[in-house]
Amino acid sequence: MPGLPPFHLSKEGHQMPAPLTIARRTLLVGWVALIGLVLAIVLSTHVAGALGYRVVIITGSSMAPAIPLGALVFEQAEPATQLAVGDSVTLALPHGSIVTHRVTRTVTMDGKVWLEAKGDANAEPDVALYPASAVTGVVRFHIPLAGFALAFLGIPSGILSVVSMMGSLLAARWLLEEVDADRRERVPAASRDLTGHGLPA
Repeated sequence: MPGLPPFHLSKEGHQMPAPLTIARRTLLVGWVALIGLVLAIVLSTHVAGALGYRVVIITGSSMAPAIPLGALVFEQAEPATQLAVGDSVTLALPHGSIVTHRVTRTVTMDGKVWLEAKGDANAEPDVALYPASAVTGVVRFHIPLAGFALAFLGIPSGILSVVSMMGSLLAARWLLEEVDADRRERVPAASRDLTGHGLPA
């Protein structure tokens, strides 16, 4: 409102940022956080590859709660002889899909290692045994929900949505700056001198 200083005074007499200032700062923090999140997710996949990790997006809930739906899993290759009960492994199935389950038993038949696996959330182990050669990697760690974000950024509409969101945040902040600048121009010089001082009751 015209005639008000850019700061409000609390009951104790301390200056408090005006609502417009708080809104601008909030939008800026949101914009920076969004950029940071996108960069962190994209860079993590590239850095992971350079460090020998393979990245997998968990699209099912069979490993919950240890590895929840939408998690981004980082795994490393492991020799068949080193696979052990309790390892969470990703398996490439014959029909082209992949599944991440926990090894519950290892069996050696005709000189080859076979695995029994089970999802933590499943009541029973998988029906068939898997050859150790089907294992693409052993899970080392995961980031919850990051898989959803990476998948979203992997489609054109997802990238467009993120870019639009960034643009909207900047546009909203710019509009608030314009409103605040216009309000300040309407404040009389005498009123500006009251900034930081108490107003008469």
